Amino acid sequence: MRKIFLRSFGLVIFSLALLLPLSALAAAVTYDAAVTVSLPNTKTLTITNGSLVESLTINNDSTLTVGLASDSNITFQSSQGYLFSVSVNDVGSYACDSVSASHITLTSASTQSVTLTVSDTLCSTILGGGGSTGGGGGGGGAATVIPSATSVKINNNDAQTENTAVTLTLAATNAATMLIANKSDFTDAGSWVTYATSKSWTLTSGVGTKTVYVKFRSSSGGDSTAVSDSIELVAPAETTTGNVTAEAGGTTTLSDGKLSVVVPSGAVSGSGSVTIDPTTSYTAPTGDNQVVGSKVYDLALTVGGTSVTTFSKKVALTFAYTDEEIKNISESTLAVYYWDTTGQKWLNLGGTLDAANNKITVETAHFTLFALIGTQKAEGGELVKLACAAGAGVNDPCKAVYYLGSNGKRYVFPHEKTYKTWYADFSTVKTVSATELASYAIGGNVTYRPGVKLVKIQTDPKVYAVAQNGTLMWVKTAAIAEALYGASWPTLVEDVPDSFFINYKIGTEIAAAADFDKTAIQNASPDINTDKGL
Repeated sequence: MRKIFLRSFGLVIFSLALLLPLSALAAAVTYDAAVTVSLPNTKTLTITNGSLVESLTINNDSTLTVGLASDSNITFQSSQGYLFSVSVNDVGSYACDSVSASHITLTSASTQSVTLTVSDTLCSTILGGGGSTGGGGGGGGAATVIPSATSVKINNNDAQTENTAVTLTLAATNAATMLIANKSDFTDAGSWVTYATSKSWTLTSGVGTKTVYVKFRSSSGGDSTAVSDSIELVAPAETTTGNVTAEAGGTTTLSDGKLSVVVPSGAVSGSGSVTIDPTTSYTAPTGDNQVVGSKVYDLALTVGGTSVTTFSKKVALTFAYTDEEIKNISESTLAVYYWDTTGQKWLNLGGTLDAANNKITVETAHFTLFALIGTQKAEGGELVKLACAAGAGVNDPCKAVYYLGSNGKRYVFPHEKTYKTWYADFSTVKTVSATELASYAIGGNVTYRPGVKLVKIQTDPKVYAVAQNGTLMWVKTAAIAEALYGASWPTLVEDVPDSFFINYKIGTEIAAAADFDKTAIQNASPDINTDKGL
């Protein structure tokens, strides 16, 4: 009985023969359910569902003679974890799945007879008590997992701080512990601590650039390479006071030039003083907004010993900033905000931006707490899109979601099917301005996440598994597909439009289930940055 295997435009059809009893020299056997075989020496094997051979004989010496043809594919499993050997080279691929489980898959490009011997040697002998090996029994011990997608941010990417006490934001995939240091050689690190996404930390004293280094370790003992972030520790700005009169007004400027206050003549009715008091103690703005330079400014005007909060004419405030201070902020979003004491929130006052000179000027008729605030840029690994106007249609460009790579480029999802192999929903998509989105050049298209789906194109009957960076591996038989993805594997096959097929590249064939470790391949691409090697 021969298996029929047909494919037509994504529909995979194959006949299911009735299970034939195992016997000495049973011809053309298709196994449509798992079968347990007892050998004369009391060892047992399981033949997996979907196996097909031309003939199978159990010999008195407990070996098995397997008749193979070009479409044969049979897998034997040992729940005791015995090793195997075959009489013909290049037809068997075996693996120790654990210390107490193993399997071998036999395939052949031509018709031939193969003798399979179940060794007395156990997988525990070569694994030393744990782990798995690849085909042929090579290797020893469980694979060590290396944490990936690692990062650290100091004070949410602020450029400067006046305090040595900071907060670290950390990220890592497959991390169990972490080691933090102020030195690149980790000699001041102390001990490994439990992995957390946020941790308080103390920088070294003295003004200047400070760098924090972090390494992550998995539960299997694998260490990541060190990641780091830097911040400028600056001396606290001093309070500055300037004179003002009714006739001439007055100008008061901080020593560091970060804020200048110009009071016009006639704004007040007498002589007094303007005070600018910089502070790093404030309520942080909401959402993705960030205070530039990590300072806000408390402005006060005193005339004749009395505090004046409103004026007859508007006062001009000019804020200055450096490129370093806005390295993680979209410059086009900069605006002057004031603190609303009633509503307990920052309100946008606006301002005229002079990007060429790194300045922004705004007018105000009252004094309170002011700050220069901008929206943080999207970072590598984030999903971004434009804001949609009311009534935007499904094909509006604002509906497009992009992945921002660590190389500063954005990557396109060809369709929602590709997106859903990476993300369950759209809850983490960040809305950015048209100016910011345009600043990210197109880097290419996102491909299916490895190990999640099977793909094909309508003009080619082959079904492929997806490996790293869009590498396609042809799954040669339905039995292999079932071994890898289960009995419902046909429901996982998705058509890739011909126009997007060029985003993929053809890799090696999957001639046996052992040729494709689905779980390991999926874990090796925890995110798109890693998958593309950015």
